[in-house]
Amino acid sequence: MELTREQNYEIIRKIMESEGGMSEVLKMCLEILMKSERALHNEMYSDLSNGFRPRKLATHGKILELKVPRTRFNSFYPVILAILKEEEEEYKKLAFQLYSAGLTTDQIGDIFETVYGKNYSTSQVSRMFNHARDEVEEWRNRPLDNYYPICYIDATYVPTRRVDSVSKE
Repeated sequence: MELTREQNYEIIRKIMESEGGMSEVLKMCLEILMKSERALHNEMYSDLSNGFRPRKLATHGKILELKVPRTRFNSFYPVILAILKEEEEEYKKLAFQLYSAGLTTDQIGDIFETVYGKNYSTSQVSRMFNHARDEVEEWRNRPLDNYYPICYIDATYVPTRRVDSVSKE
């Protein structure tokens, strides 16, 4: 079946006007790009198509469930997924920087909802820090030198009442 340019525009317009239409068009475009890329990969490497695997993608406050093409030799990884993975890594780095600056996981979730349109729960924000926990644990278990010329001691000052005056000790 061959469609004219106007017929194609009309079909896309109807999809776009429906609820969730933009997400549906984005999903179709991403899946078409990945299928085309897989076809090129199969030609170049004499590989065979082998179905799809599910992948969830969070974008603009919506979750897209993509069908990512696979190959028989499992040597195909779509370029668009690498870009999206880099984006997720940037989210993690930003969340960790906000947390390091003293924001709570609730506040970080609110910021991500405002900026990216996706709500992250406190547990989701906490899971973003898993990669940083490994680095912290590695740092804590590093070998220490025998001698350090400086010692830093932190203290807590507690208000204490003595007779009729209060002082911090």
